[in-house]
Amino acid sequence: MGMVTTARIINYDGCHMLLIPQEAISREMIKKQVNTVELRLCDGRECTADQRKKIHAIMGEISDWSGHDREDLRRYFTGNYCDENDIDYFSLSPRKPNLADMETATGFISYLINFCFIWNVPAQDTMLNRTEEVGKYLYMCLEHKKCAICNKEAEVHHVDAIGMGRDREAIVHIGMNAVALCRNHHTQAHKMGRCSFFEMYHIFGIKLDEYLCRILKLGRTAVYNELFERDKQFLQLDELDLREEE
Repeated sequence: MGMVTTARIINYDGCHMLLIPQEAISREMIKKQVNTVELRLCDGRECTADQRKKIHAIMGEISDWSGHDREDLRRYFTGNYCDENDIDYFSLSPRKPNLADMETATGFISYLINFCFIWNVPAQDTMLNRTEEVGKYLYMCLEHKKCAICNKEAEVHHVDAIGMGRDREAIVHIGMNAVALCRNHHTQAHKMGRCSFFEMYHIFGIKLDEYLCRILKLGRTAVYNELFERDKQFLQLDELDLREEE
């Protein structure tokens, strides 16, 4: 198999193309008397070096935590991600023809972050600096009760004020905006003010849905308990409006 490398296009006049290889190729050219090359044009959507760096960093942390070989983990997670999303197997090497595109790499990073949150994998840096999908990341932080800033154990910080004197257990939280913050960052958010705090860390509130309210045990507990689900199925109630009448 011949040498595979990448090159930067310096000039193209419609007929002749001037390239600068990113690696030394003189020895290979002389040794094999190369006079033709295979040209593959990148459309600009292939995964970036920064994305690959993030993926390798997370893989390294999972490897350190689990004791498994990094390459074995890469094959394992890549295979599972491709199967779950019904996509072709991809590579993270820019020298391979099946190099992941940016969209695939973005989703794969979120997939790995979710694994780390589920299993409490220790990381050297906050996942806020690794994610490429901030909205999905903030949702996962709420789902797994991880601080969106530092990834420590978190509590729910309501962006929409509940109001003085209102019982948090009696109101319906579905549709409210919230973010997961540890005690320190929760306090910081109150001291700085919501807008300044969100702008500083480039985050925003996520709308609470029924799933998040259930696992976070927010609002009317009767709405989310097993007896309610049993009764709902038995009575064949497709949807029950439990919002308070104004």
